Amino acid sequence: MTGYGEGFDEKPRETVYHAGNGFYSPYIEPEWKKEKRLLRTAGNGIALAAIGYVAISFIAGAAFLLMMELLYPVTSQTGKLFLSETAEWTFNLVMYIISLIIPFAIYTLAIKMPIKVALPFRRAKIGLTLGGVLVGLGACVAASYATSALQLVLESVGIGITMPEFTVPETVPGIILYFITMALAPAFIEEMIFRGVIMQSLRRSGDIFALVASSLIFGIFHLNLIQMPYAFIVGLCIGYFVMRTGSLWVGVIIHFINNTVSATMELLMPNLSEETVIIINVVYNFICVILAVIAIIALLLKYKDMFRFGKAPGVLSPGRKSLYFMTSPVLIIAMIGAVIMTMQYIYLI
Repeated sequence: MTGYGEGFDEKPRETVYHAGNGFYSPYIEPEWKKEKRLLRTAGNGIALAAIGYVAISFIAGAAFLLMMELLYPVTSQTGKLFLSETAEWTFNLVMYIISLIIPFAIYTLAIKMPIKVALPFRRAKIGLTLGGVLVGLGACVAASYATSALQLVLESVGIGITMPEFTVPETVPGIILYFITMALAPAFIEEMIFRGVIMQSLRRSGDIFALVASSLIFGIFHLNLIQMPYAFIVGLCIGYFVMRTGSLWVGVIIHFINNTVSATMELLMPNLSEETVIIINVVYNFICVILAVIAIIALLLKYKDMFRFGKAPGVLSPGRKSLYFMTSPVLIIAMIGAVIMTMQYIYLI
C-alpha cells in the first residue's frame, strides 16, 4: 500500500509478516504529514520560548521589586520605590537581555540548530548591504505612516491606542544606558532572535513562509497596536535583505539606526517646539524615502532577480503551511495571551 494524499488521516491497520522481522506495518508517513508535524512543532516551540520570555520578565521583575521593598523604604507620597536612573535602566537592560536570550537559546538547543545557521553573522556584499539598509530605513518611514493611518481609522470609530511609556533619563549614565537599552541591545538581540533563530529555523518550509511568519511573530512580540503593524512591515523588509545578503548585519544596522533616531527624538522633544519636531520628522522621512527609491532602482538594475523567491520545498501550499503553523496549540495560547496584554493599551475615546 502506498502513501495517502493530503486529506486522509487514517493509517492502514493491516500488518504484514516478513521472515526475520516478524509482523510490521507497511505504512509510510506521507510527506504532507511530515511537513505538518514539523510546522506544528516549530509553532509550539517558538510559542513556548515567547511565553518563557514573558514569564522570566514577570518573575524577575516581581522578585527584584520584592527584594528592594525589603531592603529600602517605600516613599510615602507615591507608594513606589525610588531608584536612580542608572539603577533603573541597568535593571531594564539586564532583564531585557536575560528574558529574551534564555528561552530562545533553549529553543535553539532543543531543535539542534547549529549556531552558524541560527546566527549568520557573515560578511556580505557592501553594495547589497548598503542598498538593503537604505530600503529598510525607507520601509521604517512607510510603516510609521501605515501606523498613523491605523490610528486615524480606529479613532474615527471611537477607539484610541497607545504604547508603553518610559521616563526619559536626564543624567549622563542614565542616557548612555537608555541608548544601549533602546537602540544597541534590540538591534543585536531582536535580530538574532527574529531574523536569526526564528526565521532561519522556518526556512526549511520555504523562504516566503519563513519571512511572513517571523515578521508576524515580531509584530505580535511588541504587544501593542501601535508597534505591531509597524514591526510587521519593517520585519518583512529586514527579513528579506537578511535572506538576500545571507547575513544578520544588514538587519542589525537598520534596526540600530532606526531605534537610535527614535531614542534621540525622545530625548530632544522636551526641549524642542512642536513645529521644530514636525520639521525634523518631515525632513528625515523625506530623505529616507528618496534614498530608498534610489536604492531600489540601483538594486533592480544590478540584480535582475532582486525581489524573486525560489520555489518552496515540500508539498504543502503556502496557505496550508501558514494554517498548520498558526494553529499550533501552544501558539494559539500565546496569541490569546498577547491579545489580553495588548488590551491595556486600548481605550475608548
